[in-house]
Amino acid sequence: MVENALKQLGKWVVTHKWKVISFWLILLTFSGYYGSQIGEHLTGGGWGVPGSDSNLASERLSEEFESRDETSLTLVINHETEQVGTDVYTEAIEQASMSLQREAEIDRVYTWIDAPDHLQDQFVSSDGHTSIGFIEMNIDEGFAQNVLAAIQERLSSSVQMDGFEATVLGAPAFWAEMNELSQQGLENAHLYALPIILIVLLVVFRSVVSSLTPLVLSSFSIVASLGVLYWFSQWMELSIFVLDAALMLGIGVGIDFALIFIKRYREQLEQSSNQVAEAVAQTIGTAGHAILFSALTIIGAMSAILLVDIAAVRSIALGVIVVVFFLMVTSLTLLPACLALIGTRINAWKVPFMSIRNESTSTGKWYRLAHQVMKRPVVYLACSVMVLIAMAIPALELEVSTPDSRMLPKQTHVRHGLAHLEEGFGVGFASPIQVVVAVEHEEITEPQLLEKLSMLHEELEQIPDVEEVSSLFSFFPNLETPDIHSLLTEHQQELHEDDWMLINRHVSKDNHAAVFDVITTDHSSSDTNRTIVHDIRDRLATTEDFEIYVGGETAEGMDTSQSLNDRLPMVLTFTLLLLFFVLVVTFRSLLLPLKAIVLNILSLGATYGILVIVFQWGFGSTIFGFGDFGFIQSFIPILLLGLLFSLSTDYEVFLLSRVQEEYQKGMSNEESVAIGLEKTAPMISGAALIMIVVFGSFAFAGVLPMQQLGLGMAVAIALDATIVRLFLVPATMKLLGNWNWWLPFTNK
Repeated sequence: MVENALKQLGKWVVTHKWKVISFWLILLTFSGYYGSQIGEHLTGGGWGVPGSDSNLASERLSEEFESRDETSLTLVINHETEQVGTDVYTEAIEQASMSLQREAEIDRVYTWIDAPDHLQDQFVSSDGHTSIGFIEMNIDEGFAQNVLAAIQERLSSSVQMDGFEATVLGAPAFWAEMNELSQQGLENAHLYALPIILIVLLVVFRSVVSSLTPLVLSSFSIVASLGVLYWFSQWMELSIFVLDAALMLGIGVGIDFALIFIKRYREQLEQSSNQVAEAVAQTIGTAGHAILFSALTIIGAMSAILLVDIAAVRSIALGVIVVVFFLMVTSLTLLPACLALIGTRINAWKVPFMSIRNESTSTGKWYRLAHQVMKRPVVYLACSVMVLIAMAIPALELEVSTPDSRMLPKQTHVRHGLAHLEEGFGVGFASPIQVVVAVEHEEITEPQLLEKLSMLHEELEQIPDVEEVSSLFSFFPNLETPDIHSLLTEHQQELHEDDWMLINRHVSKDNHAAVFDVITTDHSSSDTNRTIVHDIRDRLATTEDFEIYVGGETAEGMDTSQSLNDRLPMVLTFTLLLLFFVLVVTFRSLLLPLKAIVLNILSLGATYGILVIVFQWGFGSTIFGFGDFGFIQSFIPILLLGLLFSLSTDYEVFLLSRVQEEYQKGMSNEESVAIGLEKTAPMISGAALIMIVVFGSFAFAGVLPMQQLGLGMAVAIALDATIVRLFLVPATMKLLGNWNWWLPFTNK
């Protein structure tokens, strides 16, 4: 039924090919215009879990405390030999401050020069070589990260004193650097991948026209997707990783779909004596049928990820869904229209010394390999499974974390500034654990509440591996709580404006909340910091006097990881049920879907294991240059699950559809498997090699999350196209025999 409908669609497209092509050209024009602007609307936010402890803390900090909103930044100035207080150092601070204050997007800069004498020590490192300041911007976070790279460049050039480095730090600055690296990574990935893709396409198709067609299809789909995503970005937050994921999948899957379609079209063209209309209709009924179900499988699997609470992860899944949707539509409309226009010229400009015709199905190497495997199915099955299990064992140690500054290469401005900050003020200074304490009906500055807050300050200082706690009490180290209350309420005039600037960073505008910055001895994603967050939450869980929220990078990362882990079983269950349903409908078999799911789980486990070895254990740090982060990004496992299961199903559908065709012609089980493998293996191998090149190129892109996703995808496709398709599938199908096609309550 579906095949007949697709054939009718194919006939309609052939008849109206110019209308179809014109429609896509018009859509391409509009999409290209809007898609070129999408980079300005992508953000680095969206990692918080709505309603979580850390998210509530973040909301209160940004809404109720001065200089604590999402665009609050830190200025770091360093010199290897000069110390704060010298004339030359003072001049460097003045130059940096003036440069920043000239920026239209910056409201205020507060540095060591502005601080009152008794508080200046808080702006200077212990060795005197590093000073800090606070920067307040007047724009939202999304726009801030678009302008901060240029602001940083102007800041660096404005400090004319030799040996001084001035750096802007903070979440918007981090994502500004990440955005730039992402763009460079995309350019490098394309630069590395495109020549190899062209070579592979030429080897597979052996003609220039056939080889260029898949690239055209991918380009149309990607441009259309970016145009649609631009409109999504107007009313929802889209992560900067959307662009990378969309382009990665757009190129890889787009070429995959086109390769399958064109390969089958050329076969049909030979069988139908060069009758173009008939060849297109037959191709869209066979290869188009496989592409339709494959695309719907990817869309369905990624739709499960839309149920995740993390906005950034949902946006990445949305990007994949949009690009795969356009790949499906262009494969079923634009590609057939182009083939109807090209006709028999699809084989034009043949590659010299290479024949276009396929090998005989009775003598080809893939045919022989299939029979060789099916002679000893138990041996091949056992060996393949053992290899995959051995590769999956390291996955038992998989640890995840959310993005932090160590993801950036060491040569970036942010990493330089972070290194100076950590060296001068301590490793934990850059990412403190933030404890927000609030009361509803009283003011936090009342004497009895100040006394309890003072006790809380001391309790936090006593937690192991806490280096320092910065709070309201840090500014009045020698005063008792009644005196502090008097100073903050009755004798406010005795405090300078600059004193109030620092006090208001720790006391909310309405006096109903206070914040403690807990500075630790380790990085935000370390086990040490996680233990401290657990300790704080356990200690303060029973506090009745205050509402207490624990935030900061560490707490947000823990809450995000926990949310993703909680959603993982639901996403896995949904994905497995979806794949089972699609494969049952496609092949009218019960055992083939079950077998495919088991093989996919083995392949996924092996992929996780490789990621742990490379990125977590650090065996690939030299090759890929990702530094010492030591964790898998929290959203990578769940994204890989959806993508790998769906892409693996692609190859399952492409291979078994051909096997089923041969079996329904009356071939034996073994012969249909061998012929099916012979017919599809060159195409699957070529498609897999292209996807490995595309995905693998992102492993060298310089942006850690995309490196992990790219390598994971490349490894999974390699495993699926070799161990799974060439050995496990023939072995299991031999062992199952005619049970491969068994479906209860049918006449089969």
